[in-house]
Amino acid sequence: MKNSFFKIAFPLVFAIAVFNFKASSQVSQLQHICSLYFSPEYISDGQEYFAQLKPDQKTEFRTTFFGDNTYRIVACTNLKRSDVVFSVFDTEKNLLFSNANYEYTPYWDFKFSSTVTCIIQVDVKSEKFVPGYIMLLIGYKP
Repeated sequence: MKNSFFKIAFPLVFAIAVFNFKASSQVSQLQHICSLYFSPEYISDGQEYFAQLKPDQKTEFRTTFFGDNTYRIVACTNLKRSDVVFSVFDTEKNLLFSNANYEYTPYWDFKFSSTVTCIIQVDVKSEKFVPGYIMLLIGYKP
């Protein structure tokens, strides 16, 4: 009885550990890629916006930007030969910014005059889409 429990439990625990390690290494890789565009004068908002994308899928993140602060959004992916599209909308889905209009730049610096809650929609444009991970980093200047 004990032996059959270990025959079932061990592979399950091993699979979970491998999945967690793989996800952790994906996060580390994306943090490194994003940090290339996250200059030292910006302080992170303390959150990592991380998602897995599948073909024809978009993901959304919500955040609040406080008035009179200068912010930077950085978007990156672990997919080669693909462009990350990020669009910033207000809560009524009015488009405020899209990097698709700026040759898919990986970051955007901006400032709001008042506090605004926004929806950041992220998509990946690729001729041969392969599922992968995307990450946003958001920071502000003190």
